[in-house]
Amino acid sequence: MITTVTLNPAIDTRYFIEDFKEGRLFRAEKTIKSPGGKGLNVTKVLKQLDANVVATGILGGKNGEWIQENLKKMNIKEGFYVSSSETRVCIAVLAKHSETEILESGEELPDSDLRAFEKKFMELVEKSDVITMSGSLPKGMDAGYYQKLVEMVNRKGKKVILDTSGKSLLEGVKGKPYLIKPNFDELEYVLGESIDGRDKIKKAVEKLKNLGAQNVLVSLGGEGAIYFGEEILKITIPKIKIHNTVGSGDSSVAGFAKGLDDGLELHEILKLSMACGMSNAQSMETGKVIPEDVKEFIGNITIEELKM
Repeated sequence: MITTVTLNPAIDTRYFIEDFKEGRLFRAEKTIKSPGGKGLNVTKVLKQLDANVVATGILGGKNGEWIQENLKKMNIKEGFYVSSSETRVCIAVLAKHSETEILESGEELPDSDLRAFEKKFMELVEKSDVITMSGSLPKGMDAGYYQKLVEMVNRKGKKVILDTSGKSLLEGVKGKPYLIKPNFDELEYVLGESIDGRDKIKKAVEKLKNLGAQNVLVSLGGEGAIYFGEEILKITIPKIKIHNTVGSGDSSVAGFAKGLDDGLELHEILKLSMACGMSNAQSMETGKVIPEDVKEFIGNITIEELKM
């Protein structure tokens, strides 16, 4: 079983306004609301891949109830801890040539909520083989909280995929997650300087591995990815028509988790991971993949050892 963790979920609200400009009044041409947060994007993709997955994290208030109701409609199993703190709302305005996001930080959680969540979390870990932890931490939460959760999972001998950014990434890798999946922006934060070539990528990855990350999958967008494990592998993907990149990283995490849970060989796991990200990029819906397309993409992805 795969358990996904979303500590800072949200109701994702997407407004489609083709000619959006700052400082003017608009009526949305279309509005889509969905259970959001990076971990729930991972969950949705895993469900579409027919994985045995359960979602957990912390929800609260009327927004939390809305998310639980909609997960039930999607036939997604969940084991969220219910807090008295209201779950946040995140807004994206999609225009013809731009995308503007407004992300609430979420309310602060009392220590009693965290302890209660951890008890529920460990009950799920006992039944799981792979755990994914994704996204930001709620307002006021210690940046090292992911490190604590990763260490709790490692003590049970399970594999953790950690996908976060900023200080929570730098602190989280100290827990020794099995995999992290940073993009260029996250590597630049780690390195403290711009990434302008493979040497800088390698330098940032080495810093993350020295901190504790076991394996690192670096997203290169349309150029594929580079995997840093016992060997360095370049994953090359075919060119596709892109409609929406939001959620593609989460879809890649889902593919990697599914491959791990299924016991696939590393090259096949990496191909599945990339194919899921590609499928999401071809959909206007975040966290959406088409299994038939994923299978087709896998056949067109190549992997070669890289000397760096």
